[in-house]
Amino acid sequence: MRLRLIFCMKVVVTLLTLLTFQSTFSQTIVNSRSYGSLEFKELDHGLAKVKEGITEKDKNTPTGNHRWLEDFEIVNQSDSIKVLPKANFGVVYIVNAKDTVDIEVEIEWIYPEKITNDKGEKFKSIKYKTKRPTNIPSASSYSLDEPYEMVKGEWKMNIYIENKRVCSKVFVLY
Repeated sequence: MRLRLIFCMKVVVTLLTLLTFQSTFSQTIVNSRSYGSLEFKELDHGLAKVKEGITEKDKNTPTGNHRWLEDFEIVNQSDSIKVLPKANFGVVYIVNAKDTVDIEVEIEWIYPEKITNDKGEKFKSIKYKTKRPTNIPSASSYSLDEPYEMVKGEWKMNIYIENKRVCSKVFVLY
């Protein structure tokens, strides 16, 4: 009886290890009608050092704008992010394809709780579309710019290509 229990535990541990290993190094494939096979691969994630670029108005966000970065570098690979003003965190990824083209990528951020901005508008999540080149690393991130964004808990980021979720990452803000 004891040997059977030990054997079962070894099998379970081995299976869990294999599943973890596979998910860590797996890629997601999207078969696009326009671009053929697209392979999404996460390259890095965590706290980033950024150089801000242009800012565009976006009424679908709590701050009312969307910032484009000129430079993005992961400085601490982690799923845990300390809540500080201007903390910027996200994912670096590449979408491999036969040809280098700009494809539409949809980014979704789900907050741990509803955020109420200065105008009294409530947000549980935001979702926006952007164009990203294939075969070249890209990054998508969130910056804590306003006091009402300083929310501790699990922040979830989803990335979609052609309505297929290709990445889901949880950041724990503390």
